[in-house]
Amino acid sequence: MIVSGSFPNIPCGVSGHVDIIASRTAARGDYDVHVLTSDDSDVNLDLGKNYTIHPRIKRWSWFDSYTICKEIIRLKPDVIQIQNPTIKYYSWRTIVMCTVVPLLKFMAPDIRIVVMQHDIAVGKWLYRWRYFPMLYSADAILVSNARDYQAIIDQNISPYDVHIAPVGSHMKAHQRTPQQIRRSRQVLDIPEDSFCISYFGYVHPGRHIHVILEAIAKLREKNHPAHGLIMGAAFKDQDEYYENCKKRAVELGLEEHVTWTGFASPEQITDGLAATDVFVSLPERGADMRNTSIQTALLSQLPVVTCLNTRYYRDEDLENMGCVMISEINRENVMNAILEALDNPLPQPFLDRRSSWLAEDNVWPRHIDANIRAYHNQPALKKLDFIAS
Repeated sequence: MIVSGSFPNIPCGVSGHVDIIASRTAARGDYDVHVLTSDDSDVNLDLGKNYTIHPRIKRWSWFDSYTICKEIIRLKPDVIQIQNPTIKYYSWRTIVMCTVVPLLKFMAPDIRIVVMQHDIAVGKWLYRWRYFPMLYSADAILVSNARDYQAIIDQNISPYDVHIAPVGSHMKAHQRTPQQIRRSRQVLDIPEDSFCISYFGYVHPGRHIHVILEAIAKLREKNHPAHGLIMGAAFKDQDEYYENCKKRAVELGLEEHVTWTGFASPEQITDGLAATDVFVSLPERGADMRNTSIQTALLSQLPVVTCLNTRYYRDEDLENMGCVMISEINRENVMNAILEALDNPLPQPFLDRRSSWLAEDNVWPRHIDANIRAYHNQPALKKLDFIAS
């Protein structure tokens, strides 16, 4: 049974993963798969063709930990996989699973508990400390990237029980033929003679959209025909930042040189990435292999400029996949990284191998393999296959 506050169509990066994990695990035939999720009108009950959905949890509060445990026990699972955190465990509710897991282990010690832990590497030690009761009570831990793996191992948890389960993009990629690039640029009204710098995802200060705009302006000052493509809407409560970015583009003389899609459909994103020459994503916390937009850009065979945050752990797998990394986010560094990506293109055989590894029908079976090793108490594999090869 997968326990997750988020499930399609609750807006959360974890939501789509839960459906993929449930359906693909059920398809293996080893388990009767159930999903325990939120009692929320957004839950899509049309999913679950080969598994069962239980939208029963009204609140994901640590005050409700005992009620959540009782609901889990009532469904009599042999193994549970907990997704931690999700958008439903927001703010102070992020500690709910830190209570649920040790309490459940006490109440029902025969249930094997596997925790999928996201984003533990990006907090200070005190931030990670609150997760210790959950991590030490779990029978196995799943992570999606090398950064989270190292953060967990550094808490003296046995490497035997910490599994890297790579996640993939839900989106498709066009083949990068000249005809497709031309067609996509026509769809989005991007000049054919420009080089296109794109971003997709939510627009909020932690993604430094204003710095991307400043780098594009600096490139144009140096007579490079740069055109920006910003695919995404304002993050919750960040409408003012979105509007300020658009105003900043005008101030920089980019009014005709930046395309804003607002909320972008998967089709727009696929066309946008086909129209792109360099993809840029600058998360404040630093990037890792869980970043869906970066995965999709890599899948689309694009050069990627992103950043590491030296306060936190480093995801070397991104560098091994050819990303250009910067450690200080400013317009000069971003501009130079874009030029480096353009001037030093990756070999086509490498791009083909990278996109093949990241393809949905390749990466998700690897994810399920890691999950099942955790369910069966088998030793963890230490490296992603792409990196090991």
